[in-house]
Amino acid sequence: MAPSETRRPVAGRLIIIGGHEDKEKGSARLILREVSQCTKGGRVIICTVASSVPGELWEDYRRTFQELGCKDVVHLSIEQRADLLLEPPLELLEGADVFFFTGGAQLKITTRFAGTRLCSAVEEFYRRGGTVVGTSAGAAVMADTMLVSGVSGETHKIGETLQMAPGLGFIRDVIIDQHFAERGRIGRLLGAVAQNPRFIGLGIDENTAIIVEREESFTVVGSGAVYVADAEDVTYTNVAEEERERTLSLFNVRLHVLSQGDSFDLRTRRPSHEFARMMERRLDKSSHHSGDEVRH
Repeated sequence: MAPSETRRPVAGRLIIIGGHEDKEKGSARLILREVSQCTKGGRVIICTVASSVPGELWEDYRRTFQELGCKDVVHLSIEQRADLLLEPPLELLEGADVFFFTGGAQLKITTRFAGTRLCSAVEEFYRRGGTVVGTSAGAAVMADTMLVSGVSGETHKIGETLQMAPGLGFIRDVIIDQHFAERGRIGRLLGAVAQNPRFIGLGIDENTAIIVEREESFTVVGSGAVYVADAEDVTYTNVAEEERERTLSLFNVRLHVLSQGDSFDLRTRRPSHEFARMMERRLDKSSHHSGDEVRH
């Protein structure tokens, strides 16, 4: 698929998590172990701007990443946009390998962080080879168009409001929904791609993530599934033709369900398969090599 705009090549990696990733010591912690493997000995920045309890989240992630062998873990707490405008802590990115957005409310991320000098610096960090991670609300903001809210657990009605807003734009031409199966969000994701057929809809379950390489393809890791809704070849939808109370019609939409080890090419819109055990073996081998004390 041709990109919607020409941009500089991306050397970095995105890890986009559906929320509630496993953090408990003694468990597999596959997703956060994958994040820790991206540090290469450098800094991990935990950004809690989306959260109403930033201190609690910071302590959870600090403990987890230190247990996984990360020695330099720092907290970025943003109470208001003015703080970033006056004194943006650009020095945090010096020697950093991972920038991690926690969960909370995605509009807090975009209203306080987007468009600042620090946001531009994080995007440059990503384009030069850094890893940017987002979980829950931090996942939704990765796209250029962000799904903010909409009815969950029901078949989509044409008149139901899907609130969408500009995201951070680290990945183009997709719409990301999180806590997907757990909150029954298939209806609203199909409603979103019906309104925007050029976008790929990505629904990510809890304790599940996609690892996006160079904005070209992604691989699934974790215990749940990733749902890919592709409306590029849709032949008909009633979204602009029927009364508001009518149920959505959408013909010829493709739906892929991917689990751990599976990959998806964002350029050709094609999935490919690899067994989950192979992914686990690769992560286990990496953790042993790096001295990670977690065993499973």
